[in-house]
Amino acid sequence: METKMLFGVGLVFDTPEFGTIVMGANEELDELLPPIIKEMISDRIIIKKTNGEEQVFEVVSTQINHSIAGKKNIGICLGKGISPDEIPAGSIVYCNSSGRIDQ
Repeated sequence: METKMLFGVGLVFDTPEFGTIVMGANEELDELLPPIIKEMISDRIIIKKTNGEEQVFEVVSTQINHSIAGKKNIGICLGKGISPDEIPAGSIVYCNSSGRIDQ
């Protein structure tokens, strides 16, 4: 199965209650229903950092918000064991369908 890009990381932040959350958007996903996007995300994601390093993360939860312009913003909670400093803005989030990124 081919690995699909979910979004470019636009924002990474930490919350006391949930831990680290990565957020981004991808206009290619705007037409999909939230359950389909959540199914793509599944229980793990791959983040390719700006330095080229790839890392697999467990997904604690997901949230998909709709903007006024009809765009979808995707938030993925990675939990309290991850520091926001580990994921630079500009990193790319992929679904982990095969365990690696197919170039």
